Amino acid sequence: MKTRFNTYDIVCVVAELQKLVGMRVNNIYDIDSKTYLIRLQRSEEKQVLMLESGNRIHTTNFEWPKNVAPSGFSMKMRKHLKNKRLEHLRQLGTDRIVDLQFGSGEAAYHIILELYDRGNIILTDYEFTISNILRPHTEGDKVKFVVREKYPQDRARETTAVTKEAMLEILHKAKSGDPLKKVLVPNLEYGPPLIEHVLVKHGFTNATKIGKTFNIMEDIDRLMEALQEAEDILQAAKKEHSKVLFLRIFTLIFFKIIHK
Repeated sequence: MKTRFNTYDIVCVVAELQKLVGMRVNNIYDIDSKTYLIRLQRSEEKQVLMLESGNRIHTTNFEWPKNVAPSGFSMKMRKHLKNKRLEHLRQLGTDRIVDLQFGSGEAAYHIILELYDRGNIILTDYEFTISNILRPHTEGDKVKFVVREKYPQDRARETTAVTKEAMLEILHKAKSGDPLKKVLVPNLEYGPPLIEHVLVKHGFTNATKIGKTFNIMEDIDRLMEALQEAEDILQAAKKEHSKVLFLRIFTLIFFKIIHK
């Protein structure tokens, strides 16, 4: 299993984890200061969901070594989530943020898992008022991520497929000799494996460089076809069956390895 998820991985895993909706929280444990296990149950069916701040979310069958004494954060989650049903699990916008809602109405609580940069896990009530937070901090002068403040749901990015005009602007700002993939990755939300997959499929290897083996005006249309395929794959991933989703993920990882 990958230990750090990109945007495409999150789209896929959120679709896969819909199978957990309707299960109740049996207990919560911590492995370390960033990693938590949520035991879920529905009749005889049992699942363990792993949350690792900044890195990943997935089910696990491995018997992870748990801390002998639960942390304060675990105890807080147990207090508010135990016996509650997982009602919703969604990605916020197209960002690397996952929102898990336990319980409904005014009794609902949310776990918000941030899977980028230094990461975070935030516990909020039904109005998204923060009850507990793994990493308190302030963004800018106004947004405070601390207890009793509201979690800003609108902070998640909403992106659309990049236009030809926008891509030309990105490419013209690049330096001659810059690898094409290196230019695209920080400007797109698809994640390195998916970008590499569609580039290779459309004839752009990892050796493709701006101004050398990539002519901006001659190759832009072929590049846009590759990026449209990435967008189609991303949108399809939100709907496809779980086995197909993870087959795609491991295919992309395989492509990443063999084309290095």
